[in-house]
Amino acid sequence: MKHILAISGGVDSIVLLDMIARGELLLHGRTLQGGDLVVAHFDHGVRDNSANDAKLVKNLAAKYQIECIIGHGHLGKNPSEGLARTKRYEFLRSTVCKGDLCKIVTAHHQDDLLETVLINLIRGTGWRGLAPFWSHDIERPLLNMTKAEIVNYAIEHGLTWTEDETNYSAKYFRNRVRGLTARLSAKQRKQLLELNQKQTKLRVEIENILDEVMNSTDESHKISSIVKLPDDLAIEILRKIVNEKLTTPQLKRFLKNLKNAKSGDIFQPGGKIQAGIYNGQLTTSELPHKIR
Repeated sequence: MKHILAISGGVDSIVLLDMIARGELLLHGRTLQGGDLVVAHFDHGVRDNSANDAKLVKNLAAKYQIECIIGHGHLGKNPSEGLARTKRYEFLRSTVCKGDLCKIVTAHHQDDLLETVLINLIRGTGWRGLAPFWSHDIERPLLNMTKAEIVNYAIEHGLTWTEDETNYSAKYFRNRVRGLTARLSAKQRKQLLELNQKQTKLRVEIENILDEVMNSTDESHKISSIVKLPDDLAIEILRKIVNEKLTTPQLKRFLKNLKNAKSGDIFQPGGKIQAGIYNGQLTTSELPHKIR
């Protein structure tokens, strides 16, 4: 299995690359060799000096003798965080993996986790928002490290990294929450981490049950079977059917449409998903992305 190291050039990802290359960070309990790894960097095309990030990543990959793939986007000035994230993962999954069995390895750390939990709490999250960073093809081995610990490691090992000035822009909600995260007391951090751990355990149990439902019967895509379920459960089934590409409000509208649908109906619930009703069965597909 290939492990795709998503390296931005920031201190977090540079430390991730260095620790894995040195054998100081194990994945699946073992040290990965160069042939098991691919370094991947996506240049969003947002900043004028972003080519410097790609150059740094390419040089480091060569130093560690790891294959490196550079992707280029043209998102223009001030794209949304959501769009930037979507384009990055599209590149990692469709271009770097190319259909192979892959695991994407990211440099998300403990502070990133706490930021995401706080963001979801502020936005009035459901249970999923308290157990973020959930994906079958993404690994985050630095979640036990704080940002301070990562920076200390980089300094101690003489590493060079780049700073993305957009990380300090108050325009982005996450950056504003980052200041709140930095002011958390040790007790508050501990409480949030414990909440996350409990919710993550619960999420594992729920996801396993949903997988069993999806895999054990042909009824999962049958309209009559979906709409007769309690709404909360029906929404979770729909979430699995669309691979979690719709928000909860979109899923609620999706379910409402299904309850009034007839054979031959086609509609777009959002998230570039197209749904169709044929002979009482629900089919879904992802609309192609526009070429910019």
